[in-house]
Amino acid sequence: MGAEKMSGVQEQLNWLADVEKSPEYAAEQAKMDFAVGIERRMEQLGIKRTEFARRLGTSGAAVSVALRGDANLTIDRMARMAHALDAQVRVHVAAKTSSVRWLEIHDGVPQEQISNGKTWANAQKGGKHGYAIPIAA
Repeated sequence: MGAEKMSGVQEQLNWLADVEKSPEYAAEQAKMDFAVGIERRMEQLGIKRTEFARRLGTSGAAVSVALRGDANLTIDRMARMAHALDAQVRVHVAAKTSSVRWLEIHDGVPQEQISNGKTWANAQKGGKHGYAIPIAA
């Protein structure tokens, strides 16, 4: 039984590794990165979702769908959302094997961007995510 269980775990790990290589996974990751960036900017400005929705001329439910990553976001929609927060969208394409780090400069003071994956997981649990998390290079 132990070997069968280990085989099942290995199959799941192999499946996950294959999923992570898919373009669909990459698209979901990009949506998640965008949503985390929007939420971080909202927190910087002290803006709640209702105010963000008002600025966009949409409902709070529509904002929630977009920030959960459930919406099909176009570049135009992403730019409008960022603009409503006095921000801009930056797109960067890099090799899958590269390690990318962003450094934001606010009023001449560098601030390391939050690790998106850990922030997203924490946000889904209802935690605060306005602090910097070291990112391994």
